[in-house]
Amino acid sequence: MKFIIFAGTPGSGKTSIIKHIIQELKANFKLFFAKFDCLQTLDDEHIAQKYKIPTIKKLAGELCPDHYTALEIPKIIKENQDKDIIILETAGLCLRCSPYIKEGLGINILDITTGNPSRYGPILTQADVVAVSKGDLISQAEREIFRANILKVNPKTKIIEANGLTGEGAIDIAELIKLSPHIKNKKLTLKHSMPSAICGYCYGNKVINEKDVQQKYLAGKKLKNLIPNLNCGKCGFKSCNEFIRAVLDGKVTKELCPFIK
Repeated sequence: MKFIIFAGTPGSGKTSIIKHIIQELKANFKLFFAKFDCLQTLDDEHIAQKYKIPTIKKLAGELCPDHYTALEIPKIIKENQDKDIIILETAGLCLRCSPYIKEGLGINILDITTGNPSRYGPILTQADVVAVSKGDLISQAEREIFRANILKVNPKTKIIEANGLTGEGAIDIAELIKLSPHIKNKKLTLKHSMPSAICGYCYGNKVINEKDVQQKYLAGKKLKNLIPNLNCGKCGFKSCNEFIRAVLDGKVTKELCPFIK
């Protein structure tokens, strides 16, 4: 099985390019497509209907979408052992996180009109492939400068010019996917560590006040010491932090966690 992650900011053209790549691969490989988003998407349904492949969508809700993606990747792999290629699309909203794994292929869809590549974090610097989209909107000289700037922050990446409307670059990316490594063991490793920052706002505080933030943080920290932080989902929430927020907001009781006596 091959595991491919497409990441890029909203509007960069990820889904359009992925559709062309699926068209190139679906005749010879068993494909599965997973779409990770924050609140709402219908892309999974459109792809399932048009290309006749199984799909799924995962909505992170109040969680960091990249943290949520990393938590869900092992489940998707476990449930799709019969597939040849799993294609996962994620937004990569904060630019500080990146769910790329060493055992798979990380592809960054980079909108050429969004500014200097030095603005981006591991979503770009850790990508195995950078597919530059919307290059038809600027001159050839500007494209060459943009390419050089990409290599300054990620000198090992492969750069491909792509276009979600015409399908340019889809064949080249499909060939790189074919050459990418198979997942050979159950242990997966992130290419880049994600930041860990828990504060009162993470635990649901809405008031912009230092004292309120501190009180909410201490209450959340106290509750977190009581739970195993397994993100098992037995409480009905996606993560332990989301459960803690619900407890502190008075929506549920802490006893909903099966590990709290």
